[in-house]
Amino acid sequence: MKNKIINVGLIGLGRIGKMHAKNISQHLPFLNLKSIVDPVPDIDFIQRLDGVQACTNTDDVFLDDNIQAVIICSPTPTHYELIKKCAQHKKHVFCEKPISFSENEIKEIINIMINEKVLIQVGLNRRFDQEFMLVKNKVNNGLVGDIQMIHITNHDASIPEFKFLKSSGGLLFDLCIHDFDMLSFITGEKINEIYVNGSVFIEPRLKEINDIDNAIITLELESGILCTIDSSRQTHYGYDQRVEVFGSKGMISVDNKPDNFYYFSNQENTKRSKIKYSFIERYKDSYITEFEHFYTCITHNNKPIVGPENILSAIKVATAGEKSIVTNQPVMVKK
Repeated sequence: MKNKIINVGLIGLGRIGKMHAKNISQHLPFLNLKSIVDPVPDIDFIQRLDGVQACTNTDDVFLDDNIQAVIICSPTPTHYELIKKCAQHKKHVFCEKPISFSENEIKEIINIMINEKVLIQVGLNRRFDQEFMLVKNKVNNGLVGDIQMIHITNHDASIPEFKFLKSSGGLLFDLCIHDFDMLSFITGEKINEIYVNGSVFIEPRLKEINDIDNAIITLELESGILCTIDSSRQTHYGYDQRVEVFGSKGMISVDNKPDNFYYFSNQENTKRSKIKYSFIERYKDSYITEFEHFYTCITHNNKPIVGPENILSAIKVATAGEKSIVTNQPVMVKK
C-alpha cells in the first residue's frame, strides 16, 4: 500500500493552485497529477509539468474514473458545490480553507462526508508546520505550565489584488481564519468570545465592501485563557508570522524564519537577512507535509486530522468577529 500511486485532479490554477501543482510534481511522487481545471488555464505552466491534461470543465475531473481525489483551489464561493460533486462521484477531497462562509453549508458537507464515505481534508496547513507542532507538543507536555495568554502576529507582506479581496470573505474569514484555528490547535480549546477593533489603512476600496485591512483582536478561550491577534494585509518587509504562549512556568515562542542566517555588524551599521516574503516560502514544508498526510489518509482509510469540523469552529469565530466590528462590542461565539 505504501507504494500505491494516487491519481489526483486539481481545480483552480491561481497562486496557491500553482504552488500545489509544483509541489506534487517536484516533491510528492506518490501523487500523480492527472488533470488541471481552470476557466482560463495557463497552458505554458501546465505543459512544464509534463503529462498533465489541461481542462476548462470540472466534469473532466469528476467523470474520470481513474482520478481518486480532487484538490480544490478555486475561489471560496465555488467550494461548496465542488465538494458535493466530488462526493457524488466518490472522490476524496483536499479543499483550501475555508470551504464555505456558511455554517449550514459546512454542516451539510460534514454529513455528506459521513454518508458518502469520502475523506475531506481542509487546507489549514499551519497545523503541519514543524515549529507550531513543536509548540503544541511542548504546551501539552506542560513545559510552560498552565497557559495564561497567547499572542499571534499575522501580517501579509503585500496586500492581494482587490479582485481577490472581494471574494475572499474578508480579513477575518481569509487571513485570520488560520489564527482562530491555531489557538484551538495549540490549546485543544474552543474560542468563547471575540472582540475586533479594525480599520482600513491600506486599500480604501475595502470600505465599499465593509472589509478592513488591519485589526487588533482580543479573544477568550473556554478556560479563560486570554489571547490577542494583530493582523495586517501588508508589511512591505516580509511575511510576519509569530506566536507567543505565556504560562505559569514560562513562555514559548515561534519567531519569523529568515531567508538565511546572515548577520553582519560593524561600527557603522548592522545587517541581517530579511524574513521570508510570502506564505509560499514561509510554509513551504508544511504544504508538502499536509499532502503526505492526505495521501496516508487515503491509502489507510484514516480520517484527516484537520477536516470540515475544524474549519466550522473557526468560521463561527469569524462570524462572531464580523458582528463585533459592527457593534464595537465583544461577541460570544456560537456553540
